[in-house]
Amino acid sequence: MTQMQWLGDTDPGALAGLLVLSPALLGLFVYLIRTKWSRKGGVTCTGWVLSLSALALFGVGAISRGTAAFTPSPLFGLSWGVIIMAADFALLLAFGVIGIVIGKPAIVLLAALQAVAVVYLEFGPLHSVADRPAMYMDWLTVIMVMIVSVIGSIVAVYGLPYMKEHEKHAGVPEHLSKRPRFFLTILVFLGAMNGLVLCDNLLWLFFFWEVTTLCSYLLIRHDGTPEATANAFLALWINMLGGVCFAVGMVMLARTVGTISIQGVVEAQARSLNGPIVLIALGLLCVAGFTKAAQMPFQSWLLGAMVAPTPVSALLHSSTMVKAGVYLIARLAPAFYDTGMSGMIAVAGGFTFASAALLAIGQTNAKKVLAYSTISNLGLIISCAGLNTPLSMAAAVMLLIFHAISKALLFMAAGVVEHGIWSRDIEDMQGLVSRMPLTTFVMVIGILSMLLPPFGVLIAKLAAIEASARMPAALLLLVAGSTLTVVFWTKWTGRLLTSDPSVVFPKIEHLHRMYFVPLLLLAVGAVGFSLMVVPLLTQLIVPAVEQYYRSVRTDAPAIIQFDNVLGVPWALVFAALSLAVVLPLLYFRGSRTQRGSVYLCGEQVSDAPATTFRTAAELATPVTVRGHYFERVVGEAIHVRWMTAAATLALALMFGAAFLPR
Repeated sequence: MTQMQWLGDTDPGALAGLLVLSPALLGLFVYLIRTKWSRKGGVTCTGWVLSLSALALFGVGAISRGTAAFTPSPLFGLSWGVIIMAADFALLLAFGVIGIVIGKPAIVLLAALQAVAVVYLEFGPLHSVADRPAMYMDWLTVIMVMIVSVIGSIVAVYGLPYMKEHEKHAGVPEHLSKRPRFFLTILVFLGAMNGLVLCDNLLWLFFFWEVTTLCSYLLIRHDGTPEATANAFLALWINMLGGVCFAVGMVMLARTVGTISIQGVVEAQARSLNGPIVLIALGLLCVAGFTKAAQMPFQSWLLGAMVAPTPVSALLHSSTMVKAGVYLIARLAPAFYDTGMSGMIAVAGGFTFASAALLAIGQTNAKKVLAYSTISNLGLIISCAGLNTPLSMAAAVMLLIFHAISKALLFMAAGVVEHGIWSRDIEDMQGLVSRMPLTTFVMVIGILSMLLPPFGVLIAKLAAIEASARMPAALLLLVAGSTLTVVFWTKWTGRLLTSDPSVVFPKIEHLHRMYFVPLLLLAVGAVGFSLMVVPLLTQLIVPAVEQYYRSVRTDAPAIIQFDNVLGVPWALVFAALSLAVVLPLLYFRGSRTQRGSVYLCGEQVSDAPATTFRTAAELATPVTVRGHYFERVVGEAIHVRWMTAAATLALALMFGAAFLPR
């Protein structure tokens, strides 16, 4: 077992156990002791344990950029390899049982195919390939643990009041509440994600990978409606299909490279052992990443997941599930460095980035806009991994961090709005600033953090575009996607900030403290990290990426040229934008008198709201103002089929590129 210098005397196996097992154990406590206080105490305690552990690890580990390879000590005399193997078979058996219960033979078949691969690796002639330490910590692991533990914990705490209101609105009596099971699943999800990013042994990683598949299935079908059940099945079979690709890729790597260690595969590829079979195996693992990250043509499962309660959406989109897919591709990127397959991954990710941004323009459902935005931004991260330079990887890591913060903030704010107006329609959010000014303010911060400088998402996009200059196809897609992104965010912002003439003096709405505190933390995080974007890049991300590439690829560029991005005086830009917002407010004076009559091609109804008028038929009709969403130009019905076909072709070309010479 290798000790990391920055961990001091701490056993890294014990730390890994805390990050992985404590959420599951506290989740069992919440499930078994079914009271309000056990639920609140278990979830908040998990949040504190995970957040403090992750922040301590980040505070010293990521900055020193040390590494450690280790295998946890045996538990009650049993090695963790045996425990993981038994749990893996139990999990696959559970998938088979689920397939039988819901009457879906496809699930049984996919579980059986995965089981065959696991049996072959565990008991076949290649069982000795797992002779390296099973877990690995480095700068990327630390960053991912921080994202999962801190942001995931914030989402879990936010879910406490949300799920109570959710069940109350659905008419679920307290004695039939599903909240204990819901929070057990949420907490197991967080522990599984930590396990996933800590694993270097692909067989161990595969177990946690499929635990996240099971958790997402249970969370999506939580409400038990026909739509929720159907969409949960969609998510299950698509992600299990990715699991089969993962399992087959593992077997191929074990046979050709002789190891199922991620670091071992990367080191072998650094020695130019990158024949077509190895690249195809890596391509299968990347396809598994595409399914988990809901990239085209696999995007439908994440869109269907929007039927789940908002905390599930916030968790899936910010710190779990989809982030697992992009993490795996980013982790494997040095192994397919400087290959044709890497270039096709960049194009495939860029295509999803631009296509999902285009489809988002035609959506009126707020959660669907956020879903397409997630799919789009994950495509950008994958494109950066495919570009596969230190600059593009630095941009990918920035996007991982800032997207997680902003998307959690936006989904949680959208959930508060949904419970405030009981609608997800952006058109129903017209003039929301007059009705829910505090929530609107937070939501606008989230939108601006995805859109404007000096927020980290935009700076990362600029770095990604700069890195794509050597690949015209990827450059065109990244520029197009960035442009289309501006359209749907500004349209939504305009709806939120439109004034409602029926509200003269808006009052600050009352927010539950478990809504207010998580939203405040994420809003402060979005602004604070963006103000620190330059030192975050120069002191943490850039040196770590440079060190990582130098350690695995001696022919990689030694220095990241970030001058074109960091040379901009971002502090002055932020100050100017802030003044542009604040100064007009100083001159705003709301009238304290009764508003005057309004003429709108009809007689205003005096004893009704100020937006009500009489039509030609003498009917009292409220004024309605709707935005234009260009459905006939950017609608799903027009574009989804050809986009799915094009994305499928891109993946096929990715495998074909494995046979191209370097």
